[in-house]
Amino acid sequence: MAKEMVELDDSLFVGRGSKRICYIHPHDETKCIKLDLDRKHRHTAKEIRYYKRYSRQGILVDMIAPYHGRMKTNSGVGYVFGLARDFDGKISRSVTYYLKTSEDEKLLNDLFAGMACLKEYMIRHGITVTLLEAHNMVFQISHHGNGKVILIDGIGNNQLLPMSFFLNSHARKVVRRKWSNFEKAMMRRFSCDQKVYRIFMRLHEMVI
Repeated sequence: MAKEMVELDDSLFVGRGSKRICYIHPHDETKCIKLDLDRKHRHTAKEIRYYKRYSRQGILVDMIAPYHGRMKTNSGVGYVFGLARDFDGKISRSVTYYLKTSEDEKLLNDLFAGMACLKEYMIRHGITVTLLEAHNMVFQISHHGNGKVILIDGIGNNQLLPMSFFLNSHARKVVRRKWSNFEKAMMRRFSCDQKVYRIFMRLHEMVI
């Protein structure tokens, strides 16, 4: 853990979920600091176990937010992660945001391509999540208008007996099932929006 203590305030606030609150790192805008809301359950510490396992296996974390260690803050122990930004410096928006607001067919096609790459990456490396959700992914837009989808939260396993932590073959089965359930849920959610519905139908039909 870094010895220096950093001050976090509302000007650095990024967002708040059910388990954590997130701030921009005050000394490095390419990073963020996450703090557990319920410190007894140590949600992030459990997630870090999986990051360390992937690091030992030599898996490149180019499609999941990289972990950079712990840091003391004025609000307690924080966990430092990469913060995805678009080519213009703005913090990358969630996949949910684009699904709800975009009418741009090219952007939606790029979004599909990004999710397809993330799906293939997670299955190939057995990267498990507790729950796969669109708001836990961001779409990072590049100079050319296209981009990639990055998983920023939810890494871990909520199975009673998480054999996937030890067996890659089992992990891949778990990831395929999580993606299948996610795709079906999104098709139900966007059943009246054919552009978005087709994205998840195409994802569901992918054979990996």
